Amino acid sequence: MTEIKSAFNASCRNCGLQKVCFPTGLVKSDIDRLDLIVERKTPLKKGQYLFQAGERFTSLFAIRAGVIKLYSFSDSGDEIIHGFYLPGDVLGVDALASKQHNMSAIAIDSVSVCALPFDQLTDLSLQIPSLNKQIMMVMSKEVNEGRSHSGMLIKRNADQRVAQFIWSMVERYRTRGYVYDEFRLSILHRDVAIHLGLTPETVSRILAKLHAENIVTWKKKEVKVHNEEALKVAAGGKADD
Repeated sequence: MTEIKSAFNASCRNCGLQKVCFPTGLVKSDIDRLDLIVERKTPLKKGQYLFQAGERFTSLFAIRAGVIKLYSFSDSGDEIIHGFYLPGDVLGVDALASKQHNMSAIAIDSVSVCALPFDQLTDLSLQIPSLNKQIMMVMSKEVNEGRSHSGMLIKRNADQRVAQFIWSMVERYRTRGYVYDEFRLSILHRDVAIHLGLTPETVSRILAKLHAENIVTWKKKEVKVHNEEALKVAAGGKADD
């Protein structure tokens, strides 16, 4: 709880996520202006919603601590998990067109977020060209990640999908400057299975195989990478020369 409270109190200028959030490329005075419109929300507990499908869109949300699951339901009632958002990620971009959230965002562990009221953010971006560029980059990142996920489901087999999911988490933690070869991940294997279009049994089998081959272990919310190069190859990547 201490870590969350600390993140909750930090300003944009003092936030450790500047490299992966909006302040990237902004000068000190611009960051201070951005900080004035940021609303630091009360931390969410596991199971609490950041927003739900059908709610009116008013803000983008930047994750400061914890993990958010973004999901919806198909016409037949099946759950569709669109992604998992880590510190530094921004949610809500998909609701820009309709001005209404079409998906629900739920905390899967303790989460702290910053809300960026979109009308104010838009006004400020007109005054700060580099901020407008950052918003465009956030939107582009969201589109590219969606296409990448769709491509993975089409082109990669079950073993590669699971390995790729873990590899992507390793890369995301690496980008944020966190320890990336051993970290806590509160995502349920069941949710990973839904996200990857697999069954929980298949995911469990593949994780057992990766553990037996001494590539990676994911047990009791703890991920430990034993062989980074082998994990990358298992995910369908090329070995380093």
